[in-house]
Amino acid sequence: MPREEVNNTFAIIYNYLYNYLVEGLRGQKMPEQVEELTEKTRHSAKLQEALGLEGSPVAAAILPQPPDGLKEWRRKATVCMMLQSARRGIAFYCSGDSIFCSGRAHLGIAEPPVRNLEDFLVRGEKLSGSRAAAHKMLELVKKRTPKLGEYLAFSPLEKVSFNPDVILFVGTPLQISRIIFLDAFETGEIDTVHGEPLCSGVIATPITTRKIGISFLDMTCRRFGKYKPEEMVIGVPSERLSRIVNSIDLSIAGTAKPDISQRWYENPI
Repeated sequence: MPREEVNNTFAIIYNYLYNYLVEGLRGQKMPEQVEELTEKTRHSAKLQEALGLEGSPVAAAILPQPPDGLKEWRRKATVCMMLQSARRGIAFYCSGDSIFCSGRAHLGIAEPPVRNLEDFLVRGEKLSGSRAAAHKMLELVKKRTPKLGEYLAFSPLEKVSFNPDVILFVGTPLQISRIIFLDAFETGEIDTVHGEPLCSGVIATPITTRKIGISFLDMTCRRFGKYKPEEMVIGVPSERLSRIVNSIDLSIAGTAKPDISQRWYENPI
């Protein structure tokens, strides 16, 4: 692990132990939970190094009440914009009132901000060619909408202080492909589902289906979130994270070196 990452880990452990021993519980983490936090720190560092990620993996959760110890996001934004901030190191939570796009409805934390979403998709955003097309798309999104609470929490994986529902990765197609194959290394199963928009595809869908969700980021999302043309997003159910990390040293999708010598071929080239 890089020296800077080691120093960050020790700083996190020290702060939490100090608060627990000196200041009393008062909502702080118990020592056994500190071990879980350092595991997330190690996972984040290993994933970033092995995959060459730009920014951190992001832990996300939909919660019935505000999580302890996180600052509230108070300005108006889209979920796409919030993900970029979390990827760059900021941990926070928000209510649906802070989300000015329909993402808050797709996540099940608030009603949509527009009066008629079907008309908006056709005549406003111009994402659908007819009300029938918009209705069909929204019906699929609705089927995947969780009903877990009114708050959305984001955190860089290495800083997460709540129990995440899903881990989000922003990356190139190659990086996303490697994550999918790391997940399938033990099982042999490519267990993914594509969904749009981003909030539905990589947060809501992995929560409700427990499958890996993939989003190619629609045009409005890319504009608000300022994503690079080559970037896309994947959402991994949190229970799969350890399996993915444990496969890094063993799989060609991680850091293992393949043996593709002539001995494997019946008729060597």
